[in-house]
Amino acid sequence: MLTSFQFSEPAWLLLFFPIAILMYGLWRNRVSAEELAGEGIIAAHLAKTFSMQNSHKTVTMPIILTLICGCLIVLSLAGPSWVKASGDSIKAPLVIALDLSPSMLERQQDIEHLTRAKLAITTLLQYGSARPISLVAFSGSSHQVLPPSDQFALLTLYLGYLSPEVMPVEGDEIDTLVSVIKAMPEVEEFGFDLLIFSDGFTGGTELFRFVESLKAQVIFAALTTEAEAEAKEFGYSVMSRGSLTENPDRLPAKVANLEQSALAESGQRVNYGYWLLYPAALVLLLFFRKGFSLYWASAIVLCVSMLPAPAQANWLDWFFSDNQQAQYYYNQGDYQTAAILFTDPHWKAQAYYQAKEYSKAAKIYRQQNDLQSLFNLAMTYTRGRNYSKAQSLYQLLIEIDPNFPGAERNLRIVSQLIRDIKQLGESQQEENPPESIDPDDMTDPELGADKPQMGKITVEIQQLSVEELLNSETKKQQWLTDISKDPQQFLAAKFQAEYNRSQLQRTLSSDQSSEAVTNEK
Repeated sequence: MLTSFQFSEPAWLLLFFPIAILMYGLWRNRVSAEELAGEGIIAAHLAKTFSMQNSHKTVTMPIILTLICGCLIVLSLAGPSWVKASGDSIKAPLVIALDLSPSMLERQQDIEHLTRAKLAITTLLQYGSARPISLVAFSGSSHQVLPPSDQFALLTLYLGYLSPEVMPVEGDEIDTLVSVIKAMPEVEEFGFDLLIFSDGFTGGTELFRFVESLKAQVIFAALTTEAEAEAKEFGYSVMSRGSLTENPDRLPAKVANLEQSALAESGQRVNYGYWLLYPAALVLLLFFRKGFSLYWASAIVLCVSMLPAPAQANWLDWFFSDNQQAQYYYNQGDYQTAAILFTDPHWKAQAYYQAKEYSKAAKIYRQQNDLQSLFNLAMTYTRGRNYSKAQSLYQLLIEIDPNFPGAERNLRIVSQLIRDIKQLGESQQEENPPESIDPDDMTDPELGADKPQMGKITVEIQQLSVEELLNSETKKQQWLTDISKDPQQFLAAKFQAEYNRSQLQRTLSSDQSSEAVTNEK
């Protein structure tokens, strides 16, 4: 019970210090008043007898009651809360990461590592789970096959299509899992647990720090002795290849234990602080007794008078200019506020760029007449997926200055990206294109970059749930036909497009960082 207790707003507890100091000061004043009562008017030995303040109860009772009432209110504001079992499905997903490096095709005891892993995952999915499961493939890069879902039949279906051929680059970089897991909205809000199948990996430090920061549990299914040793170095819970083969029920049992732990942590945290207001209200009733309210009226007036008057201006305005304030917010990552405060057009556009307000950034860059702004405008169009405009601007920049830093490299990247999109079948244009296009539009009308297409197949957007697809064999077959006649080809095209996009974003981020350093100089 105590382990699930916490204060939702612990900062309110700091009010105990000023309340204690105030009560002590009032108590000392009352004691001093009692000791000095009648001094200089009547004899000292008669002063205490005839003083109206000779009652110890009269001195201490208002202070004690005020202290009790104040403590109850502060505790209520701090929000004492306990975790209440939700009785619902677990929100924190289980991420199953499958190694798709070429070495997974090697055989041991006449069975490939990949096949052994697929059999274990299939068995696990057949047992079912009270939590959503996401399937992730990794090699030289990581890609999410399916988002967290309780449709285990669909997960099993896609599991069969996974092989090293669908991955865009070879390798066994396990740290690439971090970016994919971070991108899952459920992970940030509810946390996650991780189940890894691998025959060996490189790296691992970044993943270890990530799971430690989120207190995630990791089960490592090692398909070789080398992988088992590597996983034990990070302190993961390891299942050897022999355990997977000789005792296939052990893995579902360990996953079930993770499920029980997640269930204990997935309950809703309920604030019970409002119950403390009832006894506080009862204590306040005592202040309506004779002598209480009049005596404490001065204290109430004093507290009210100490409340700060609302400021009409930000205190930062007294010491820093708009650009200096904007730089502060920019460094803190609040790019929206920084963009509003910046008066320098270059920094304003860069702030909008970082805030992913590409249309606003492009509008500012188009008003400039220097080559750096032209380069930045091309980068903005690239980030906004208007690759044709970006390509034209890079070509124009090279014609003006063939040696402009980064222009030729970015032109090669964008040109290659356009070729890849066309090869993937995303070059189909609308039959009736719009007569006019908003120059701020950050989509590419020539390439149709926003169309839901992959490979040579156009995916029609239909409001069909996964459950509907599974329950209807006709809809499932139609959906699979629309995606691709070869689902493995669909996954390969999807992973390749994601990899190309990540490489492009990495390049653009590097260029943007270089530009920021140039501006600071």
